[in-house]
Amino acid sequence: MNKRNFIFAGAVCAACSLAAFGQTVPKGDAPATPTKSEAKPAAIKTESSSNLVVVIPLQGVVGPTLDNDEWFSATDFEKTLNKAEKLNPAAIILEINSGGGLVATEERIIQMIIDSQGRGTRIVAWVFDAGSAAALITLACKEICVMPSARVGAAVTIVSGESGTASLKSLTEKDPELAAKYESWKSAIHKSAAEATGRSPAIADAMRDMSKELWWSSAGGFSETRRTESDELIDGPKTVLTLTAGTMEKTGLAKQKISLDDVIHSLGMRRSPEIKKLNSYMEMNPKKFKKLLGEIKKLRQAVNDSKTNSSNKRHFAEELTKKILQAEQLLGEL
Repeated sequence: MNKRNFIFAGAVCAACSLAAFGQTVPKGDAPATPTKSEAKPAAIKTESSSNLVVVIPLQGVVGPTLDNDEWFSATDFEKTLNKAEKLNPAAIILEINSGGGLVATEERIIQMIIDSQGRGTRIVAWVFDAGSAAALITLACKEICVMPSARVGAAVTIVSGESGTASLKSLTEKDPELAAKYESWKSAIHKSAAEATGRSPAIADAMRDMSKELWWSSAGGFSETRRTESDELIDGPKTVLTLTAGTMEKTGLAKQKISLDDVIHSLGMRRSPEIKKLNSYMEMNPKKFKKLLGEIKKLRQAVNDSKTNSSNKRHFAEELTKKILQAEQLLGEL
């Protein structure tokens, strides 16, 4: 599957990728180093002279797709995050409601969050639902708030191609060296996120790999192995980790908040906040993009129509190529 054909591939499950792009998805990390507590991640700013809170919605598929009307890209997020940082806000709230998407987009967004927090930006994830790639993006945020009905997890790697979809693990189980390469390279971003937030990488491991276990205790935090009799099994070796809001609050990963006002109140701001919502570029241009997709669909049908003569087929194919290139340019990150 080449780059142009990828435009017509839908995002499938959390960390999907296209092998022909040279993109692959992580399936696990090295053994996790237990942390003392998940309730106190790395230090965050709790006071600011600013009373501005910027809200950035991350809704729909992570990365471009034609299967859904709503999605967000890494390029859009980068533009929006840069604009938000220039406003010098007291905090940036990522309003996350996504079932997952493309691994390449997820990894870029995670790196941007890590870098921004490293510059002193306070970033808070407020989660309605976060599956797959969106779950891993959530874990990159130092502070997490969740709706009581929220689910966070289920990030098993799925690869999409011309022959259909399959888990990365099933595709690489006969080639351990190839699997090890993917694991080493692609898991590094999630290790970086764990280091930056003070959380155990075992959490992301259990979300991505069904064979991984996740244990927790109030004294020792999370670990991929049982350490004492008091450790509680959060996820076993035959299931994929999806955390509920209750479990996240119990283990110190998140606070349950039912409204944006509640989330902002938890920030401990001393002044009444000013709230500004920033939307992404593509969210501002859905009609233009949908129109372009309609034109592409008609041209594809014309090219494949057996009644179309060869001369017209060549013309339609040339026009189709132009429209696909326009779509790629509009998508930006492709």
